[in-house]
Amino acid sequence: MNCILLTLLMVTGVVSYVSEDMEGFNPLLYLFYLSSSYQSCVGTLIAPQWVLTAAHCFLPDLQIIFYGSFMNLRDFTGEILRYERIFIHPNFTATSPKDDLMLIKLAIPFTFISTRHLQWPTFKNAVKDCLIHTWLENKYFIGNSNNNLQSITIQMSSNINCKKLLGEKLLEDMFCIGPTLGSQEPCQVVTAAPALCGRELQGILSWGTGCVLTGYTVVFTDLHSYVPWIKNIMSTK
Repeated sequence: MNCILLTLLMVTGVVSYVSEDMEGFNPLLYLFYLSSSYQSCVGTLIAPQWVLTAAHCFLPDLQIIFYGSFMNLRDFTGEILRYERIFIHPNFTATSPKDDLMLIKLAIPFTFISTRHLQWPTFKNAVKDCLIHTWLENKYFIGNSNNNLQSITIQMSSNINCKKLLGEKLLEDMFCIGPTLGSQEPCQVVTAAPALCGRELQGILSWGTGCVLTGYTVVFTDLHSYVPWIKNIMSTK
């Protein structure tokens, strides 16, 4: 991975970025660490001024932190970004994981990231290989220090398999990943991680039966049906 040089220029009203490889696609640059006084979440940059995450991440004292390509949060202090507004899906309720999506409008756009790299899902509930990026929050897992970024490639399960595994817990517009073989060590990852299938942003992690790194089944909100809502918010707000 090429060395990244970050330069945050608030005077110009934009966040500027200098890289040795501007043409390459680096999914780590699209990830934001959402810190709060309750729990942490992952946010995914889908447009220069818009971050997508789970609705259950609307938590007290929310802070949006950009770490660039640094895999360990201790390697770089990060940059706290101001946000303008938050839009929770209108049908989301705290008692159900359905419609578990939230959009955050940043106060200052990230003009250095080309949003053409990330694409919306072409198909719904299609079986495909996906890459999951999320931070590890348990220092006792396989010897890693606290807050390491983890990446794991897993295949999406078919809806039939998901129904067999989860029954009525699997709601409409969801897909699952797992179970898979993994370490039996305890772990805890940051929720709302994106599922990147190729360059398609297929889903946002909503809930799971356990840790995705240790082979448990995890459930994602399938973005295919939510693209019209996302685009409408971004174009009108």
